[in-house]
Amino acid sequence: MNAIIQHNSLTPYLDRYTTDISAKVMTDPDKYQAYQREGITRRMMVSLMKQIQNAPLLVGLPGVGKTAIVEDLARQLLNTNVAALKGKHLIQISLANLMKSSDSESFAHKFQAIINELIANKETVIAFIDEIHQIVGTGAETAGSSLDAGNIIKPALSRDDLQIIGATTTKEFHEYVARDGALMRRFDLIEVPELSYEQTKNVLAKVALQLNAGIVVPESVQDKIMALAQRYMTDRYFPEKAIMLLDGALSVAKLANKTVLDGTDVATIIHDDYHVPEYVINQTIDERLLNLLPQLKSQVIGQETALEKVAMKLTNREAGLADTSKPESFLFMGPTGVGKTETAKQLAGNLFGNNQNFIRFDMSEFKFAGTSLERFKDQLTTQVRHTPYAILLLDEIEKADPEVMDLLLQVLDDGRLSDEYGRVINFKDLIIIMTTNSGAKAVMNRDAKSESVKEDKKRQANFEEQLEIALQSDGYRPEFIARIGAIVVFDVLKMTDMVKIVALKLTRLNQKAQASGFNILFTTENVAKYIPSFELGFEYLNDQQEISSPIANYIADVGYKPSRGVRPIDDTIATYVSDPVAAAIIKQRQGVTQDFDTFIFRAIGNPPSLTSPYGEWQVVVSTVKEASSNETI
Repeated sequence: MNAIIQHNSLTPYLDRYTTDISAKVMTDPDKYQAYQREGITRRMMVSLMKQIQNAPLLVGLPGVGKTAIVEDLARQLLNTNVAALKGKHLIQISLANLMKSSDSESFAHKFQAIINELIANKETVIAFIDEIHQIVGTGAETAGSSLDAGNIIKPALSRDDLQIIGATTTKEFHEYVARDGALMRRFDLIEVPELSYEQTKNVLAKVALQLNAGIVVPESVQDKIMALAQRYMTDRYFPEKAIMLLDGALSVAKLANKTVLDGTDVATIIHDDYHVPEYVINQTIDERLLNLLPQLKSQVIGQETALEKVAMKLTNREAGLADTSKPESFLFMGPTGVGKTETAKQLAGNLFGNNQNFIRFDMSEFKFAGTSLERFKDQLTTQVRHTPYAILLLDEIEKADPEVMDLLLQVLDDGRLSDEYGRVINFKDLIIIMTTNSGAKAVMNRDAKSESVKEDKKRQANFEEQLEIALQSDGYRPEFIARIGAIVVFDVLKMTDMVKIVALKLTRLNQKAQASGFNILFTTENVAKYIPSFELGFEYLNDQQEISSPIANYIADVGYKPSRGVRPIDDTIATYVSDPVAAAIIKQRQGVTQDFDTFIFRAIGNPPSLTSPYGEWQVVVSTVKEASSNETI
């Protein structure tokens, strides 16, 4: 084995600002073997032996093993018998250390001194600069100055006075090095492709023996590492991502004092780092998917057809029958306030179990030309990078700037997007829901028709054509519409639906009131416990028989505005129900003693009819102490 030449006082700058790769590799040569890269290592040796352009430049995606290839070269140089390379060792120049201003010397002075020492030791030393694109502009004291590292190094490279190996990513090569044609011509470009699946699998088997630290890594677990790395670590490349996943899984196993690595250790890393639900990783049928449709129907009222379409699309995807190279996407159309946004929220809760997997954008915030695109792209990629499994809601999509729509076109088509740092963000596991009020007039006109007219196939085709015309009139390009997975129409809500929605909201309000020690009774069954005749539709008030109706009917009638949908209902509930309950809660917190803990709400008087469209009814509320629940009032 050739001895490593030690630096001496004749190379003070190399001693201070470089590290000796060959010395590191000598301590354990087998550790620094770059598997499946023999051809590239040989190509580098050929480059180093050339008389002209003998400075190899490794260019490839992040994580494909460029630095490992240089370390493998150092390993081979230790034992080579090739005269032109025998006795040479590799050192690495640290540009970051050179930039430190702890001494009085400028970067340019220090870098020139290193170049001079490399020239003096050309026969024994080869320098390696990782992230070599940084030499372009680095060290220039003023903008446009020629005293940057790139210009300092060019003359020496052109005369073949020294040998330098560089490494950079494909993106940064094109952004920096390729733009400096004179600099690029000095290097011998060597592309480093990403390893294939099978090549990485072979590498992983060897690396597993090096990293296992006494933990057995079965071949079946290696297969799972490969599959999960390929499926979910889309922002990284082989072989790095497979090795990283193996290393993380081994750490999980060590914490649990395991002697054998298993699939759960691997799944833990994917779940924690990439926010992938465990049932998705383990490919099991989760009860949440099986119960999705009945759950949605209990939470979103009056949209059975729309919910069935959404649930079946998602079921098809889960069954593996959909195109998983792109995200599942929906465009929810219909009048305002009919449940489009609510459906998206409930989907997130039912599929993922929490609000963390719900990403919402109000697209009216991104309607300004020139400023919206980058802002939206930055926010979108940041959130999706951290939560790739989520419901992505783009509310009122038609209000977005056309450039934003073009960006979404790429997402819907490719299932990926690069962020400002060049990282590829995976969008294919999202469920993208866009809502729009476009076509609302057509939906309302259709709602006014009879059921027989609605079911007529020709009229249905005409209705769908009207919707597409409405979309195009609001700025949706045909190619954008064509890439949407499914257009789902939400119907106008009927009064019977509104009553159910009010009851659902009152149930949720009661749950909040119960947290403060009060009950809100409003259903026929519960009110009848105190007023038995309520089930028959009347009660006696001040010794006079009155028509008595559930308060949900009253609130639905008074609060429902077809042009605004469900939205005014909350304000109506606040007026007639929340306000008196809130007053009681505040008094209780002030220490005021009250002789009741239960509110009984209903409506008294004639409800609306053909002869009296507004009705002659009003809300009545009684209070009782729950302890006296057997008494009537």
